[in-house]
Amino acid sequence: MTEKKYNLLAIYLNEFNFDYLIKGAKKYKCKSILKVLRLKKVLTYTKDTKQDHNLDPWVQSVSINTGKSSKKHKVYKLGQRVKKNVNQIWDLLSNNKISCSVYGTMNSRLKINKYLNYYLPDPWNFRDETWPKNLMGLYFLPNYYAKNYLKFSYLKFFYYSINFFITLVLNSKISNLISDLAFSFKVILKKGIKNYILFFVYDLIQLNIFNYNNLKKKSSFSIIFLNSIAHYQHNNWNEKKIEKYFFLFAEKIFSKILILKKQYKSIIIFNGFSQKKIKVQYLLRPKNPKDFISNFIKFKSLEQDMTNGGFIFFKNKYQSNTGINILNKLYCKNKKVFEVKKFNKNIIYYKMNLKSLKMISKNEIKNNINFQKYLIENLKINKKKIKDKIDISSYFIREIKFLKTTGIHVPEGIVLHENVHSLNNLKKIENHTLFNHMREHFIAS
Repeated sequence: MTEKKYNLLAIYLNEFNFDYLIKGAKKYKCKSILKVLRLKKVLTYTKDTKQDHNLDPWVQSVSINTGKSSKKHKVYKLGQRVKKNVNQIWDLLSNNKISCSVYGTMNSRLKINKYLNYYLPDPWNFRDETWPKNLMGLYFLPNYYAKNYLKFSYLKFFYYSINFFITLVLNSKISNLISDLAFSFKVILKKGIKNYILFFVYDLIQLNIFNYNNLKKKSSFSIIFLNSIAHYQHNNWNEKKIEKYFFLFAEKIFSKILILKKQYKSIIIFNGFSQKKIKVQYLLRPKNPKDFISNFIKFKSLEQDMTNGGFIFFKNKYQSNTGINILNKLYCKNKKVFEVKKFNKNIIYYKMNLKSLKMISKNEIKNNINFQKYLIENLKINKKKIKDKIDISSYFIREIKFLKTTGIHVPEGIVLHENVHSLNNLKKIENHTLFNHMREHFIAS
């Protein structure tokens, strides 16, 4: 395998809905979005169809990075890395003396190689470090927030923020950084500090770091994962009053993509799969998962994910088995609260099973009015009858938090590309085969 005279930029623009973007871009006159969306197109699909099981970005990202379907790589949980013996696309290329950079792709694993120029793990990767290590200041803050966003230490948050800012200044073009932060601050003054704004700010920061480091030490293959559009669609899609600000941020993202595009001969942009808009539903999650679960079982530590699940770590196998047994028995209004699966002998994965069709007021929750009517199970599992059910309805109702959901995953997606010749004349491909197209880009004929 040898390096071609042209290089490749891969952008995982997670879950974006093509039709929604192009319609809004025309409405709000977003020239950069329209220019990118006019690139050549290939439809994608995955045989994975179940959201919260295999139709998730942390699953499809691994499929695309490794060229293996989820049935083969068996990575299904956020924070679960690929196995050591599995090569990711940048491992394969860097082993063949092709320089690579990796920014934020989900559930990846760091394998240091002299041809790996940069590596930043996603915020939910609790095992790997950055490469080079002097970029760790960019990792501590988002990683700490991802693990503790429901309850965190302000002292630690302040310390990590200072560390983050210093490292950011050292790895960004100051004029671009000031421009983006000023723009974001203006939106915050109008709309307040909202999660969707923070996700956009983080993506803008990643793109600034990516561009700065790429100009300093250019890689022949670079991949970056951007999640802000997916987050907005999941949580804010029905909010017409903020749609304009969404497209202002999205236009900034796409304008930076066009700047990066000039540095590469070839580009491939994919969403992994898309989302469709739904009538609002609410995921249910404890206000503080660690405190909530510790009322029922003993464990060493807990790492929450971005939605309503995570990993629980135990001291030994006995404690783990006891934890599974008890969590499986917890019910609220005759609905099973948790999906629980063993990850290894001392670690289990948990996910809250319940969602609601509407936001229940504090007064209704207090009096249990209509709560049974609106409470539904998200995942249909463990249909066998459980002996000795433990009813935790009163405590559960007091401690839950409602998370609005406005978009759900669909298995169809899209690839936008330029000068990726193996994709020419193709109409539809399976997700994980994107690995082959990225690899073939660097194979000498």
